[in-house]
Amino acid sequence: MNKLKGKTAIITGASSGIGRAAAYALASEGCDLVLTARREERLKEVKAKCEAMGVRAVYYVGDCRLEQTAIDTVQLAVKEFGKVDILINNAGIGKLITLADSTAEDYREIMDTNVFSSFMFSKYAAADMLKRGEGRIIFVSSVTGHIGHADETIYTMTKFAQRGLSQAIDRELGHKGIQTCVMCPSATKTEFEVGFGRTAEGVAASNWETAEDVAEGILYACVAKNTVWEVRMR
Repeated sequence: MNKLKGKTAIITGASSGIGRAAAYALASEGCDLVLTARREERLKEVKAKCEAMGVRAVYYVGDCRLEQTAIDTVQLAVKEFGKVDILINNAGIGKLITLADSTAEDYREIMDTNVFSSFMFSKYAAADMLKRGEGRIIFVSSVTGHIGHADETIYTMTKFAQRGLSQAIDRELGHKGIQTCVMCPSATKTEFEVGFGRTAEGVAASNWETAEDVAEGILYACVAKNTVWEVRMR
């Protein structure tokens, strides 16, 4: 308990799935939280549960695809807690769609949600972390970031891109105290996986990892004394 007491973390996509599970995992170790996503009612629920665990939590309702959301969320963290210690780039979207059927609109939506958001949040969070010479930036990528999957062309690109972004930040800022880590889970039992022929019931009945499984890995990356560059699951 309290391994993260006195720390502040930003979690994107915090209203459901892995982001929500990560919020609860970090709160269980005493971490104060800044939660962001688009669905305010969901964020209120997560905030309340985290506060019931004894930590402070605030939220920012916004679209992660917008630079201003990253700016405002980091500013909120600094205003409320004085700093950003941990950033969890979790917001994401996936579409099971072939190369031939993919459109420019699909490309922009998936790339902006998964990659642009990770870039902008990292940029602004790192600027605050550098003031103290320490911080951790965690990316929720995927096993798809190691092996391309058919019918997930754009999604595969984004997950490779997140790993590349993490490596680049590590090379650029690692010696300045900014640690990065990439989480690479396989399919998880979350609403993220529902659709494109998959039902909520089918996902729930699968033998996939749970959001809590992934959150446990994220927590490990947050509390480990030594740098944990990547966590691959299954």
